Amino acid sequence: MPSLLSRTVWSWLLSAALFPVLAAAACDPGQRLTLLHFNDYHGQLEPYADPRDHTERGGIARLAAVVAQIRGEDPRPVLLLFGGDFLQGTLTSSLFQGIPDLTLFGRMGVDAAVMGNHELDYGQDTFRRLAGLARFPILTANVASHPDPLPVRPQVILEPADGLKVGVLGLTSPELATATHPRNMDGISVEEPVTVARRLVPGLREQADLVVVLSHMGITDDRRLAQSVPGIDLIVGGHNHNLYAEPVMEAGVAIVQAGERGGWLGRLDLECRDGTLSRTGYTLIPIDASSPADPEIAAEVQRIAASANQEMDQEVGTSARELSAWRELIRREEAPFGDFLADQAREITLADVALFNAGGFRSSIPAGRVTLKAIYQAFPFRNELVVGDITGAQLLAALQRSAALDPADNHGAFLQVSGLHYVIAGDQLESATLGDAPIDPTRRYRVVTSDFLAAGGDGYAMLMAMENQVMTGRLISDMVIEAFRGGAPVDPRTDGRIVRRAARP
Repeated sequence: MPSLLSRTVWSWLLSAALFPVLAAAACDPGQRLTLLHFNDYHGQLEPYADPRDHTERGGIARLAAVVAQIRGEDPRPVLLLFGGDFLQGTLTSSLFQGIPDLTLFGRMGVDAAVMGNHELDYGQDTFRRLAGLARFPILTANVASHPDPLPVRPQVILEPADGLKVGVLGLTSPELATATHPRNMDGISVEEPVTVARRLVPGLREQADLVVVLSHMGITDDRRLAQSVPGIDLIVGGHNHNLYAEPVMEAGVAIVQAGERGGWLGRLDLECRDGTLSRTGYTLIPIDASSPADPEIAAEVQRIAASANQEMDQEVGTSARELSAWRELIRREEAPFGDFLADQAREITLADVALFNAGGFRSSIPAGRVTLKAIYQAFPFRNELVVGDITGAQLLAALQRSAALDPADNHGAFLQVSGLHYVIAGDQLESATLGDAPIDPTRRYRVVTSDFLAAGGDGYAMLMAMENQVMTGRLISDMVIEAFRGGAPVDPRTDGRIVRRAARP
């Protein structure tokens, strides 16, 4: 399970008994390898405050310095892998569309990255340009584009030193098809990842001493992959933002994931023993204020941030409380931030119901002084409000999709709402009411949502049937700015509109 542990627990060397053999291919005595990994970076050039304990974490200057330190101190070859989602979530990412991030990844020495489900958020042209600029291969074996292929590779053989060959296969979550705006998926298809892995892993196994799946699929699909496809030694994961102090073992395969936003760096050490590569230790290294920083990269980040912040420190209002976008809150249950946004949208459009996916909330807005930067970081997608009519049956179908999501996956498709109450029992929609009455499947309701959901994003195909659609021309971020400029401090509180309980026996 993800956990925050003390520094003394982050770093230790486990015995070979706890770390069984990884690869069956022969290796030479004394060969060693260190594999470093991080994931779900989301444009976080600067350090950030961890919402769980308010510790300052991350910062690419610190991350780069720790990687360089490991490479300088350890004579064994070192590989650095990135588990996907380098775009989306900060002001600098939105303004500069990932170019500084990808450039600094190259300077840091990333050896391979997997395509995440947010890599198309700024459009295919932007991703193609970024992938073309990358100094390292971007991998995905289950995403294809027609007629013009994406500048990605399905797999790569890395040869760090000593004759070792590391085969890396990239797999992307099928959620790519629903997590980005549907317009970004034109001509793109996503194949079922286990099917692809079954086809490609045997060939990779024949070529490599170590077979690694670089996965941006999340722990549930990573476990299924380990159970279903023989020949995989290690899964370097991402997508859930989960933090594992030690590898998760599934069917003899180690699965690792290192939190989010460069706040941690995973380190896996391997050594050839009796002709096979074995894990000799795993460390989860915190990247925080005590970490060294690369001075040149720090200066570059400061310049980039200053350029972005030039106009963004303008105060627009105040908040009486933090509006938290913490994934474990807003993607699982009713949240004050969700209530605030949905209520605002319903109020200004006079709709019966407001529906917003939790994945659209990308950053918390702190208590106290609220700036343009805080709002644009919270809503970087530039989504527009859409109003239209749907039947009660379609509305219930949308709520059932939200209810069916496993809360452990922190799925961005979970719905924050206004104008209705819904009760989730297990993975089923137990009830849904508007006012004092159950939602009538035959009645028509006026709904306000984002253009992302109205276009079927996050798997809400039923919302594509919305009739009498009106693109309001109002961006969600602009609506929020107007709400804060209203004068009084914003102070939303939950009211029980979403209830989750255990399924009835």
